[in-house]
Amino acid sequence: MIIDSHVHILPPSMRDAREVLAGLDPWFDLCHQGARSIVTADELLASMDASGIDRAVCFGWPFADPAHCAEVNDHLIAVQREHPDRLTCFSTVSAARPGAVAELRRCADEGLRGTGELNADAQGFDLGSPEFDDVGAACTELQIPLVLHCSEPVGHDYPGKGTATPGRVAAFAVRHPELRLVCAHLGGGLPFYAHMPEVAELCRRLWFDTAAGPFLFAPTAYRAVIDLCGADRLLFGSDHPLLPARRYIDAFAQAEFTASERELVMGGNAAQLLGL
Repeated sequence: MIIDSHVHILPPSMRDAREVLAGLDPWFDLCHQGARSIVTADELLASMDASGIDRAVCFGWPFADPAHCAEVNDHLIAVQREHPDRLTCFSTVSAARPGAVAELRRCADEGLRGTGELNADAQGFDLGSPEFDDVGAACTELQIPLVLHCSEPVGHDYPGKGTATPGRVAAFAVRHPELRLVCAHLGGGLPFYAHMPEVAELCRRLWFDTAAGPFLFAPTAYRAVIDLCGADRLLFGSDHPLLPARRYIDAFAQAEFTASERELVMGGNAAQLLGL
């Protein structure tokens, strides 16, 4: 089974209201330029069929406004119920605003399987804040994964680069040892510090997805994550509609995955993480 562990979909009404949302949410505006920057569930399913992807893990968008998060969460609840064999959906909560944990619990009660992709810069929270710790603790209690947007502290600038860099991500993970934490975008490079024994120990209980990887890293990066942290720590995620699946499959071939490693990365790890 091939599982894309990192895709974004929004309700058609939000695509129609793109300009209004862009005026209200600068991060949304920054990351949604162009006609194909927003896709619906139906469009995602068509793309999955064309690419041979069996299941996708769907996020909405890390809106700062809790009302926008709740609107998308309601849509994803309906989408998952309509396509339970193809789409696994996560909630989004705004950790800096009141009611985040209550919304997280509501969505879990409605069947959403995790929360994310949460984004400190887009949503105005600090990874060291008590409010974000409360979200992490609630995810631990509910036994659901949390997907965190991560960024590299070096390298070129791009829309979406932020301040959730490896040191801050690691500090949050240390405070929540039982949390199933997925560090998006290869954790901003956190696994590459796993030459340090204490970082290696930490990374071997985290997951790292490949979303946007071809924009950021050479294919050798995926080999390094496997060698340093284990093949069971890496999740194929495309960041659709940002990039097509083929870009990752080609990169994995250059990274010289074994057949068993490829099976884990392309779906086995996500299936185990989500109990699919």
